[in-house]
Amino acid sequence: MAPDYYNRDPEDKGSYQKTVAMCVAAASLVILLFLVVLYVNSDKTVPKKPVAQTESDEEKEDDFLKDSHNITSTELEFWEDAQKEKKLTQKEEEGELTPYKNSDDPDSDPSSDTSLKKKDEKDEETTDSSTEPKDKKNRRDEDEEGEGSLNGDRADDAKDKDGYIAVTDDKGKKTYYEIIKSLPQNDYDFENNLINENGMLSYRDNKREAIKGVDLSKYNGAVDFVKLKDAGVGFVMLRLGSRGYGTGKIDLDEKFVEYAQNAKVAGIQTGAYFYSQAVNEAEAIEEANYIVGAVSGFNVKYPIAIDIEKVSGDEARTDKLTNKERTAVVKAFCDTVKGYGYKPVIYASKEMLVSSLELEELSDYDVWLADYDNPTDYPYRFTMWQYSKTGKIDGITGDIDLDLCFINYEQK
Repeated sequence: MAPDYYNRDPEDKGSYQKTVAMCVAAASLVILLFLVVLYVNSDKTVPKKPVAQTESDEEKEDDFLKDSHNITSTELEFWEDAQKEKKLTQKEEEGELTPYKNSDDPDSDPSSDTSLKKKDEKDEETTDSSTEPKDKKNRRDEDEEGEGSLNGDRADDAKDKDGYIAVTDDKGKKTYYEIIKSLPQNDYDFENNLINENGMLSYRDNKREAIKGVDLSKYNGAVDFVKLKDAGVGFVMLRLGSRGYGTGKIDLDEKFVEYAQNAKVAGIQTGAYFYSQAVNEAEAIEEANYIVGAVSGFNVKYPIAIDIEKVSGDEARTDKLTNKERTAVVKAFCDTVKGYGYKPVIYASKEMLVSSLELEELSDYDVWLADYDNPTDYPYRFTMWQYSKTGKIDGITGDIDLDLCFINYEQK
């Protein structure tokens, strides 16, 4: 039997109590340390529950997201650099930052053509009354910008510099092209020798006197050629026919024969033009053969022209032609006309000539320029100039296309 605790001596009792107290304290300390360690470990391993977001916190986050859409380039330094890089990349893709060579890329067009003739249905010609040389309809398209064209910031740098020609498309976009020095330049002194008398221009220098003319199609209706002659008109360019930009069908202008006969009676020299939608050289030759055959009985002394335009506001069969392909079409037409003994000429707007043709390949042919800036700033050689699409003259009711010819084709 264990000794009775209460029968022990007081000294033994005190020693025993101390021993028990120390054991209890030690055990308590061990338990406390164990609990501390357990708590610490549980705080690391057990994920904390998310704290509910207060309404004010949500409002602040919403405000930040809203404000983040209004960050400006002054708040983020990289923003401006990124935008510049993006613009440069876009210009490079559009062919605006490479040396001028007249692009062959069908997707490089950009910029648009001046209007050139009028039409009444899709398979004949396009309709747009905003700018209309020949057949009174604007056929601008987002024309192919030649390589080396200058837009945006680079265009601003070129505005006050020599050596560039500016063209503006139907959307008001201006593009600058470097002038090709190897091409023959015109030597007209418009500043000193061009005279405007009630909207009709005349030109005379120490080398030549320009001959006044008009160009006509069936849309001009009844024409009094005697009155035209009395008004000083020396030649007329008559639309002989056209190829439909949708079907490719060739049609004869129903007024050509009447106009040609009456012009001959009135003593006015005649030339002819054909609105082309040829997509290859074979079709261009077909068009040339057609027009030459039709004019053979009318003693045509003035040029036979290929009318090159783009269709605005609709799809045309020639839309995907590259500059090289379009140039080949023009060359095939002109070569065929020349082979028959006639004088070929290329009718086109300033924009079409500069941006959509390889002029170096066509320098052997005369140009009939359509440009309504007075005076024109087209730098290259041209022999005929359609300077107005809203002219007025005795013998014709309504607007008429007015022209000047700087050489006498009757004597050439």
